[in-house]
Amino acid sequence: MTDQLQGLAGELADDYVHGRWRPEATEEHRARILSAQASVDGGLDGLAAGGVLTAASIEQMLRPHPELGSWRLAPVLRAYPDGSPEAQALVRDLLDAIAVTGFPLLPPRPLRYIEAPAPYDGTAPSVFLGGGITGCPDWQLRAVLQLDAIGSPVVVLNPRRAAFPLGQPDATREQTTWEYRHLRLADVILFWFCAEAVQPIALYELGAHAARGTRLAVGTHPGYPRRLDVLEQLRLARPEVSVHDSLHATVRAAAALLPATPTRT
Repeated sequence: MTDQLQGLAGELADDYVHGRWRPEATEEHRARILSAQASVDGGLDGLAAGGVLTAASIEQMLRPHPELGSWRLAPVLRAYPDGSPEAQALVRDLLDAIAVTGFPLLPPRPLRYIEAPAPYDGTAPSVFLGGGITGCPDWQLRAVLQLDAIGSPVVVLNPRRAAFPLGQPDATREQTTWEYRHLRLADVILFWFCAEAVQPIALYELGAHAARGTRLAVGTHPGYPRRLDVLEQLRLARPEVSVHDSLHATVRAAAALLPATPTRT
């Protein structure tokens, strides 16, 4: 069941971010209630901060409705109790994002989401999701959802492609060029270092942009093998930059750094 929840939740969250899926009106309403109920225990930060998604809350979400059979959230929530902690966290992020974007406060997510190799030529404030891709879980997807959950209007620049064209000789050059350009376009760079890989390219990029004076929000998983190096290098080079120990805190820090207007025109 663990793999089942990861697959269901990952596909649904990806469709949400790309604008291929939005919950139906009643489904959205119940998701908002579910997030709010859990937020009673999680405080203002809701599910992502530790709010409890209980069996009773899920049962309430799935109570009979004429359209229940078509709700894509339904099988995700049925699989939730047996899912891995990582998959469950993704579900909670998705519910919190739906709870906020259900109100007409933000432009649709697809208008605020740029994925490599698509270029960003706009002028709205933007954040680049810097950090590992190869050998790392899709933490970028969770970061996008968490930005929505706090109502941030920022444009997200995501280097992780839905499908990297392995075997194409020019793909790596294209990817590297895209990242080089968009790292410099972004108003803020969010660096997250997961525990699963060392991520040498991301470390290189962190060093380069720390030296440039770029606005940085940096976090590492407590189990990241080079966490001490990140802490000590930033202590010396950029002592004003805190190193957070959760993705949630890093996302919050990035949102707080965003300028009211973009730094370029």
